[in-house]
Amino acid sequence: MKSNFSKTFKRSLTAAAVAMTLSAAMPAMADNVNGAIKGSLTAQSGVSLAGATVTITDDTKGYSKTLIADSNGEFDLKQVPVGKYNIVVSQAGFDQAQVKDVVIGVGKTALIEIPLTTGNIERIAVVGGSIRAIDVSASESSLNISSEELELLPISRSVTSVALLAPGATEGDSRFGDQASFGGASVAENAYYVNGLNMTNFRNGLGGATIPFTAYDSFQVKTGGYSAEFGRTTGGLISSVTKSGSNDFHFGVETIYSSDSLSEQAPNSLYKQNDRCDDADGHCIGDLFVNNQDDYENSFETNIYASGAIIEDTLFFYGIYTARDNDYEYGNASQTDLTVEKDDDPYYLARFDWNINEDHQLMLWGFSDKRTYSEKTISDPEGNGNYTEDGGTAYHKRGGESFAVRYTGNLTEDLSMSAMYGQVKFSETDYSDFDDCPTGYDADLGEDTTCYVNFTVGENEDKREQFRVDFDYYLNDEHTLRFGYDSETNTADSTTINSGGIYYYYRTYEEGARLPNGYVLPEEMKTTRVRDYKNGGEFEVENWAIYIEDQWSVTEDLTLTLGLRNDSFTNYNADGEEFVSIDNQIAPRIGGSWDINGDGDSKLYFTAGRYYLPVAANTNIRLAGAETYIQTWYAYEGLNADGTPVGLSTQLGDPAISNGGDGTAKPSNTLSDKDLEPMYNDEYMIGYQAAINDDWSWGVKATYRVLGNQIDDGSYIFRDENGEYLGENWFLFNPGNGATFNFDLDGDGTTEEYSFSADELGYPDAKRKYASVDLTLEKTWDQVWSFKALYTWSHNYGNTEGFVKSDNAQDDAGLTQDWDYPYLMDGANGNLPADRRHNIKIYGAYAVTEDFLVGANVNIASGRPWTALGQGYTPDPDLYQYGDTYYVGDQRFPRGSMGTTPWTARLDLNFTYNLRFNDQKVRLAMDIFNVFDAATETRYDEEAEVAAGDGSATFGLAEAYQSPRRIQLSASYDF
Repeated sequence: MKSNFSKTFKRSLTAAAVAMTLSAAMPAMADNVNGAIKGSLTAQSGVSLAGATVTITDDTKGYSKTLIADSNGEFDLKQVPVGKYNIVVSQAGFDQAQVKDVVIGVGKTALIEIPLTTGNIERIAVVGGSIRAIDVSASESSLNISSEELELLPISRSVTSVALLAPGATEGDSRFGDQASFGGASVAENAYYVNGLNMTNFRNGLGGATIPFTAYDSFQVKTGGYSAEFGRTTGGLISSVTKSGSNDFHFGVETIYSSDSLSEQAPNSLYKQNDRCDDADGHCIGDLFVNNQDDYENSFETNIYASGAIIEDTLFFYGIYTARDNDYEYGNASQTDLTVEKDDDPYYLARFDWNINEDHQLMLWGFSDKRTYSEKTISDPEGNGNYTEDGGTAYHKRGGESFAVRYTGNLTEDLSMSAMYGQVKFSETDYSDFDDCPTGYDADLGEDTTCYVNFTVGENEDKREQFRVDFDYYLNDEHTLRFGYDSETNTADSTTINSGGIYYYYRTYEEGARLPNGYVLPEEMKTTRVRDYKNGGEFEVENWAIYIEDQWSVTEDLTLTLGLRNDSFTNYNADGEEFVSIDNQIAPRIGGSWDINGDGDSKLYFTAGRYYLPVAANTNIRLAGAETYIQTWYAYEGLNADGTPVGLSTQLGDPAISNGGDGTAKPSNTLSDKDLEPMYNDEYMIGYQAAINDDWSWGVKATYRVLGNQIDDGSYIFRDENGEYLGENWFLFNPGNGATFNFDLDGDGTTEEYSFSADELGYPDAKRKYASVDLTLEKTWDQVWSFKALYTWSHNYGNTEGFVKSDNAQDDAGLTQDWDYPYLMDGANGNLPADRRHNIKIYGAYAVTEDFLVGANVNIASGRPWTALGQGYTPDPDLYQYGDTYYVGDQRFPRGSMGTTPWTARLDLNFTYNLRFNDQKVRLAMDIFNVFDAATETRYDEEAEVAAGDGSATFGLAEAYQSPRRIQLSASYDF
């Protein structure tokens, strides 16, 4: 059977002495580093030509590969590096045909139809124009964009900013950093790859390792329907490749400057009601709740880069050194402390490419994002904002030095492969000269009371060691197989304590307030809470997977992609004993695309798949370590000169132990349900896409995602027949399922097995659903202008956000507060924090002249849901231990019941001017972010109580606003 390829480009063009580019997306057999080229040769009579010689070259990099067209006149080349290629076709009796500047993007296949003509005049066969609007073979949902295209748009220099251009991607809670949510998943469920190397932070899933942004060459943002090759994510997948060297020597210098003097400030957030206004530690209407007036941000970055050939056509290099100088300042609400942050350690990256021969290539690359930034505290004890006193300096080590080596090769005309080994290192170590000083904080005043600098002190060093091998095999005209294996060993070395080994927290509560340990205050009272927290150890996570996928050309117009992935995850405690082992997680992936009219102008496509998420290393550290987390309350007796309590003579109730943190390492067989099932999402997608003409296309897509299982920690309290407490076990489980685990209930040193039904455990099923409809309209760049408009209607609802909890900014992946006790889930069902019902994105660029360009980016989005959270559980106050509940006093406020934050709208602009002379280029650019300085509230304080029965005066006040207007200036010189 002939493949569906010959009809794919029936509207192709031919012209003399003119060459244009054709590059269309095709998921078949293209990975997340390289691309592929697939072509069909025809004579003017429409007859395919067998035996023709096809030569594919990139003269700038010495790349050359010669193929022979098969019996159908078709050719197929896998593992083609990202770049631009020329194709020359020779056949006896025909003029030579040539196609120039065929663009290969990350994970994309260029589909080429080349007509050959007979006669005596030389002729160049040209196919299509620029980038094809429709690919009738693709079923996955992805955005491909190059560094050259990004230069035309006002985009912040971050991977997340690129990802947010894709449909279905929304901004996450700013307290988690610069993160995006995809398809209703939490911001901690994405995966990040560079040159095929997994850069994701495996401790909690938030972001990943960083390379100089200028080093990126192109991106692919997968938002759904991705193939069996990819796993360990239930959100989005962002793949990118770096720039590389060529035969031409290039050198450049680039500077990017963002000045505080050219930026605005977000508004302050002020008290709207009195809170013990007459007391010295009270607050009055108009007092600062969030201090934005002391914010300061100034950044200056210089990139020096060079590339070229060490051996012409054979060995190439690319290198970049990034000098960074970032200064930030921010003050607390009481204006007693100003934090001055300095981040100025350089980044660097180097890449070497070796063309061993036309069939085999080797890449070696490495980078460093190793840095130590400082936070110096300058104080004003009077609270007037006149900061003069040195409050100490905290130091934070981040990043690390990483590398990878990657081989790609065409073993035969039908079989190609790639193999990679690499290591990525992360650091989250915090220290200061005052780490012996206890932590102290007065919540009434909003002030620190002791000399501590770092809230927690820790030495945290992580390393991901990874290996993968992938094969592509052309079986016949109907079937092309891709299969492979990948594994990673993730090691987390962690030690964390509160500064000084203790944390003192002072707060006044009203009469009748119920403390988290159940103690009810007999009168209005100021209290001292003492927290003892420490944890540490070395922990390991092992993940591996195998997969196979078949791209099946069922007919000339119908393509199916049938894949199967098998994942296994194993987590170990500090003694090297496994406490989670989930094997043989079978994930089917099915996709299909139908060229409706057989002319390459429209398609109907669908995907269905399952995606598994491993247990984060954070779970090993906190659950499987010897964690101490004990809190005890006392009557406040005043402060010593060093800010510590004068005395702790009157204890208020019993100590409270959180998450079983009594300081002892638990036996591994007590830590998880023996029948634990993996966490996964099921996704279903159907869409339609059509070309309006050669430049314009439009599409509509519907997506439905549902969480199949959640893994989190929960508890079971053993009681006797009279309801008296006997013991409590903390363990990983699937909420809504029963559980079997061991526990030493009688204290004899031997654990016994216990099994409980879902009803006995008392937890509801974990629910997270996402439904969306995306509408797109796009015009491709034609050297004059480009345009893309996206509208997304979506609904994200359920009772669990996933790996993180935006309600209280908890980044405890796999150990969120949600499932600690059943009462915490009473009222949890509703619209989730990532629910943005409407999202409009419009971006594009226009060339005013050849050298003067303007870019724009508009984002309009509805607000996020918010809730009233309480500090008690009215239906049964004795059940309450700690945590945010959906009961405030006697009233129940289900998730999202307070409505949403307001809609936000933002316009960003970019102006670029290029100066060219000989082989040199000067680029001058100005980016204006948030042109109209929109300052809409983006997050409210959702804590309606400070203790059960004691309302919070800050409930409903704005905690965050849109980022204020900022101007970024840049200049570069290249030759």
